[in-house]
Amino acid sequence: MPTIKEIAEATGRGKSTVMRAVKELGLRESGHANPDGARGALIIDAEGASMLADFLTKNVEAKQAAGEGETESSNQPHIDVEAIVSVYRERIDDLKAQIDNLNAQLAIKDNQIKELTCALDNAQDAAKEAQTETRRAHDQVVLMASAGVWERLTGFKGLLGPGSDMDSQ
Repeated sequence: MPTIKEIAEATGRGKSTVMRAVKELGLRESGHANPDGARGALIIDAEGASMLADFLTKNVEAKQAAGEGETESSNQPHIDVEAIVSVYRERIDDLKAQIDNLNAQLAIKDNQIKELTCALDNAQDAAKEAQTETRRAHDQVVLMASAGVWERLTGFKGLLGPGSDMDSQ
């Protein structure tokens, strides 16, 4: 990430001009410019550098358009187009890396969703089986409760089904 001095050199502007542009664009408040190191050199991230380069070159273009009729003076700054292009390329590379990272995260989330869907299907199947078994047990209890005196005296033969404890007596 470039410093104020590096951006000033790349755009052919003075450090004070770049600092003024940082203030005008509000890069410190938006988190694009942060002090770093023991001396507190202001470090600009790729997006902030892109905004600064764009801002500074537009100001130069506007001044050149206003002074088209005048002869070019030797004290006008030279704009290093390659430096500006490199700032944009760096920003594009950062964005590509972010996109790759987000795509990887999406793939992980897709796998998690697939696993959770499978677990949910299994839980729903188990719940349906438990509900069916509960319904059968409830129906059998209701049937036994409605049995007459004779069925109660004979031990509920035929009500409990084959293999029950009552049939073996």
